[in-house]
Amino acid sequence: MLKANAVWSIPGTSKEGNAVLRALANDWQISGVPTAGSGAAYSLGHSYSSLGTSTNITGSPDYNGRVILGNGLGSGCSDNQYSQFNALAVRGPGYGSVGMESGRNYMRGCSDHRVDLSILRAVRFGGTRRLEFRLDIFNAFNAVVITGRSTTANFDNPTSMTLVNNQYNADGTLNPSRLTPRNAGFGAATGAEALRNLQLQIRFQF
Repeated sequence: MLKANAVWSIPGTSKEGNAVLRALANDWQISGVPTAGSGAAYSLGHSYSSLGTSTNITGSPDYNGRVILGNGLGSGCSDNQYSQFNALAVRGPGYGSVGMESGRNYMRGCSDHRVDLSILRAVRFGGTRRLEFRLDIFNAFNAVVITGRSTTANFDNPTSMTLVNNQYNADGTLNPSRLTPRNAGFGAATGAEALRNLQLQIRFQF
């Protein structure tokens, strides 16, 4: 994670300049905080609706099998909120597993690339008296940074291996019952950083 801070007090005009122009141009300040961060590493999981307990899979209630990763899985982050990775490239472990089908933290979430800006304007009234208007713009460029996704594949059983929580239908169309993050299917995004929002402050100093 990398954060930087930058502040620019706009020079404005000299005291000898036009009074109206000086009043409009002076006492402005712009500041910004860019954030850059790599996405968190994560792994994929599985569950079965029937006949797929750890005892069924590995023979032990204390050890479970791991998902089998196929070709074209993807890195773990995508511009498509409904397909952060290729869900069809994932299968559950079969009977007789020793729990070594895949490793850990082989997926990588989306990177953070937000910029927060602040614009401040001060109006002086003489002495220490001044009126300040400040506009804070969080995520100024409205970057979409996905922070969560559905990472557990639910299959019917270890034999047929039919994905139950599918995000897409067999014909490639979106499953209409899984269009919102709270009902997201396997591989779809479930959360993201807040989009652009603004905050205005007015302060009088004396």
